[in-house]
Amino acid sequence: MAVATVRQGRIIKGVAGKYSVRTKDGEILRCFARGKLKENGALYVGDDVNVEVSQRDCVITEVLPRSSMLVRPYVSNIDGIIIVVSPVPKPDFLLVDKLIISCIQQGIDSVLCINKADMQGVDELYEAAKKEYGSVTTVLVASAEDGKGVSQLKEIIKGRYYCLAGQSAVGKSSLVNALAGKNVMQVGELGEKSLRGKHTTRHVEIIELDDGTRIADTCGFSMFEIPLFDPMFLSGYYIDFDKYREKCRFRGCTHTVEECCGVKEAVELGEIPRERYERYLKLYEEFNKRWEKRYG
Repeated sequence: MAVATVRQGRIIKGVAGKYSVRTKDGEILRCFARGKLKENGALYVGDDVNVEVSQRDCVITEVLPRSSMLVRPYVSNIDGIIIVVSPVPKPDFLLVDKLIISCIQQGIDSVLCINKADMQGVDELYEAAKKEYGSVTTVLVASAEDGKGVSQLKEIIKGRYYCLAGQSAVGKSSLVNALAGKNVMQVGELGEKSLRGKHTTRHVEIIELDDGTRIADTCGFSMFEIPLFDPMFLSGYYIDFDKYREKCRFRGCTHTVEECCGVKEAVELGEIPRERYERYLKLYEEFNKRWEKRYG
């Protein structure tokens, strides 16, 4: 009877309980999971794992410690996120806010990429995004069609592991193809009536580029919930508020209902975009309701 061996690798794709694991020598193993690892959410694309290899099958037996982890998109050990928006469908900046908060929580980088540079309205979208996020993250314009901005984006992520995230049909798969220099992902389209994206990426998969960069394309989504924490700490993830906190009268100011608040004063003076602050209030209220119901 042949003895099973244990090999280490990284999950590069997962579909319907089956996983592709790339070993350190480049071999791709088709694997199943064992025990509790079979449960939804137990294994993420990007996980470093131990695999028990026998003549019969390959079984993932252990997940090694993660350096970062996002619950949606379901990826781990990433260095950063490319958040993709476009003029159509209409950008959801609250979703962008949540993704940037997740990056700050995990200690990873973010890039806000405005795709479809050839579309009408892209200049206005860039100016709005630069105003709201220029002090928080890198904001750039790209076009998968004509290559504009692709080299700049490629230089930012060179040799690192990034995932793309955002709404459906903003062009994430097209960007992956442009970065790879070839068609490696299926490209979606907009629904004719709703101008909402059709899902084409139905799983997460790591694409490796020639320069060692790894990119994970992800399913488009409109709903994203940050893991719950005390809303008192929410403003700490708005790093553009930092320089105004010293003007707050009260320690632990939430910048919501308090008087003599430096952040609210900055909003009135136009130093913090009002739209961003109003989304902060909306998110604070959402967190507060969830926090109050946490034991219910």
